[in-house]
Amino acid sequence: MKHTIITTLLIIITLTGCIDYEEGTIRVQNKVHNVALQSINWGEYGIYDYVMTGETSAKRTISDEKENWPKTFQLEFYMTANGNLVYLKTRNKYTLNYNEDLIITISDTTDVYNPALE
Repeated sequence: MKHTIITTLLIIITLTGCIDYEEGTIRVQNKVHNVALQSINWGEYGIYDYVMTGETSAKRTISDEKENWPKTFQLEFYMTANGNLVYLKTRNKYTLNYNEDLIITISDTTDVYNPALE
């Protein structure tokens, strides 16, 4: 019985090690005047909690199986200024491939919308 459990665990570890995982990184740069970006998500991936004007978020590493690349999503976030908070999505979708470092810049001219108003 003990031998069977050990053999099963070794097989699982071996098979898991054979899966080809790849990584890419993503950052968000806030160039919108006098606002902060909060709860920033790119698809299912949380990127950063809070980015003030002029700041760039820390790198967020995305890791997945090779066949699941490239990944393409809209950016979703809350924009806050003077105590007001609004949920927005970019109209553009951003694509990240493995071994890439994607920097998404949100500026005054970035095309965004509020899904609640569409």
